[in-house]
Amino acid sequence: MTEKAVRSICFEAGCHARCGVLVEVAYGRVLGIRGDKDHPFSRGFTCPKGRATRDVIYHPERITRPQLRVGAKHSGRFESVSWDTALGHIADQLLATRQRWGAEALVFGAGTVRGLHPHLNRFLALFGSPNFFSPINMSGGPLIMGSALTCGLALLGPDYGNTRCVTLWGHNPEMSFPGLYMNEINQALSAGAKLIVVDPRGTRLAQRADHWLQIRPGTDTALALGLIHVIIREELYHQEFVANWTVGFDRLREHVQTYTPERCARITGIAAGAIEAAAITFGQAESAAMGPGMGMTCQLNNAIHLGRALTILTAITGNLEVPGGMPNYQAPTGDRCLLGSHFDVCLNLPKEQADKQLARAMYPLWNFMPLPIPAEAVWPAMLEGKPYPVKAAGLWANNALCAYANSKMVKEALSTLDFLFCVDFFHTPTTALADVILPPAHWTERDEIEDAIMKNHVFAQPKVVEPVGECRSEKQILTDLAARMGFDGYWGSVEESINYRLEPFGLDWEKLKELGHYSIPVVYRSYEKNGFQSGSGKVELYSELLQSLGYAPLPEYEEPFESPVSTPELYREYPLVLTTGGRNVVYYHSALRNVPALRKLAPDPELQIHPETARELNIEDGEWIFIETVRGRVEHRARYFEGLAPGVVHAPHGYWYGKDDSLADREDGWKRYNINQITDNQHRCDATAGVPCKAMLCRIGKLAGSRGNRNAPTTAWQSA
Repeated sequence: MTEKAVRSICFEAGCHARCGVLVEVAYGRVLGIRGDKDHPFSRGFTCPKGRATRDVIYHPERITRPQLRVGAKHSGRFESVSWDTALGHIADQLLATRQRWGAEALVFGAGTVRGLHPHLNRFLALFGSPNFFSPINMSGGPLIMGSALTCGLALLGPDYGNTRCVTLWGHNPEMSFPGLYMNEINQALSAGAKLIVVDPRGTRLAQRADHWLQIRPGTDTALALGLIHVIIREELYHQEFVANWTVGFDRLREHVQTYTPERCARITGIAAGAIEAAAITFGQAESAAMGPGMGMTCQLNNAIHLGRALTILTAITGNLEVPGGMPNYQAPTGDRCLLGSHFDVCLNLPKEQADKQLARAMYPLWNFMPLPIPAEAVWPAMLEGKPYPVKAAGLWANNALCAYANSKMVKEALSTLDFLFCVDFFHTPTTALADVILPPAHWTERDEIEDAIMKNHVFAQPKVVEPVGECRSEKQILTDLAARMGFDGYWGSVEESINYRLEPFGLDWEKLKELGHYSIPVVYRSYEKNGFQSGSGKVELYSELLQSLGYAPLPEYEEPFESPVSTPELYREYPLVLTTGGRNVVYYHSALRNVPALRKLAPDPELQIHPETARELNIEDGEWIFIETVRGRVEHRARYFEGLAPGVVHAPHGYWYGKDDSLADREDGWKRYNINQITDNQHRCDATAGVPCKAMLCRIGKLAGSRGNRNAPTTAWQSA
């Protein structure tokens, strides 16, 4: 029997969607959750991982006491210890690292630990290290950087509900953000809005689209420039806005003259007529909401150009800061929001220490962006001591061995550390390398606020039950560790830190819990009063800043580092185009793979392949096969899927469980099934560190040893 139902926000495994839920509780335990029909976004929706919340909280394998390594380093053997022992050991090791190598030799790395970024940054600032890293270059970072460089805004909040044209660019919100976006998308489509989908895969939304542009993976920037070409040619751009609020339009017009629909068709594999038709639909729409995929737009070797091109496309059609377009949503917490500049670690350090941030020399744009640094700036410091050694790390909800590209390098880098501690619910391939593991509280077991990608809202996520065992909230862990290390200036309690973030709009935690959520009005066309937050105060179609740093001032197309066009000899040996990382609503990245209820829904990594291609290679539907790139080989099931072009295959990410649940299979699974074993992190975007996980070359074959027919598939693409 349910004793109470507490209104909250689901954050299972760190999912960005954060649907509104009612948590049902009896006898001090969570019974389950149900959707909150009054939530302004999700309207009662819950997904499989949300419905599995109880299974996560009370999972028999959950770590519930601090763990200290016993035996040889990287032995993967641990014993339970007290919090006092664990925190004391961590404090001693971190202080010893600073004494010998300098504060910058410590890095913190986080996965999706909602609400924790301010606490991690403040801790590092007090310690003296400028190095907080995340998968930012794989999810959101290049898009944020491209839009911020162009207009000073981070284009992360399309107004789907009021738009006349929903545009999903490498974005499948039905799988990635269903509770956050799907109600609004369906509302817009029911009201007659057009739907444009850019995706190599025939998702359900692609099948509903007025324009499904089935693009060759990795050629998105060419398509974006082709759309801009048509819009300018047909004079569908917003002439008043362009005249008054942009700089560089004439240069842009001249630049895109070469990106004709015919040329872009040869590059992308999309018919020229289809490119023209989609451009006209977008340009003629009364409003158009651009929805770029957080991963797809960033995992390219020219990610900065795509982020810029999509922002330019939005800007010249008059869709910045308008209803139904891309509003400039502001969280009520202002610059104290989750990713607010107030907490940027470098702004809270002396300049000489901030200048040591690992990304700044490799990627000069980080001198201007208050973002976590990319992991690709951290691995060289671990492996080669360049520009200086990194000797200690703390990983928070960060299964790095599965999450990052080139996981062989990731393991090698982490294995060089003198000291590593991890904060995670379960043992993972990454925690096996740790010296200490700390058990965090579940989202139902701690107080939090949600304000990132929540438009103009902030939501309360109150503690519902006491933590299992000796688990503690991550914020409490940092508070306790800061006290242990004698830091002055850290928050004294979790509630004090939450109140600090709520201070800009005059509420405290108790009042927000009572209200459930709080919102502020959306301000449209704020640039008319204040200008854009760019050097010129306008939308910079031509970027003088990028030019001064040695980058192209206008977006340019760059062929993928591996492709039928750029590496034809390699293509003869690896005749399939591989794209990776499409989301599955059952999981969140590599998390929850050990939850039986979810494994029943998606037990195995499945390579999607067109039946025609599979039959050419003598591959049966459901058969276990190998996928091989020049970097190595992993195993997946083949799954026939007619929504892919022949010659293109798609592999999911995050798998480290595979054919069975045996201990041996789990320990070895990240090597056998994790697609990042064979992805690349060397051919990066030179401005944003974007890694090219969306466009590579591969071959597949039977596990018995046959590599099948290596002849190139009938689909071919041309240089232009």
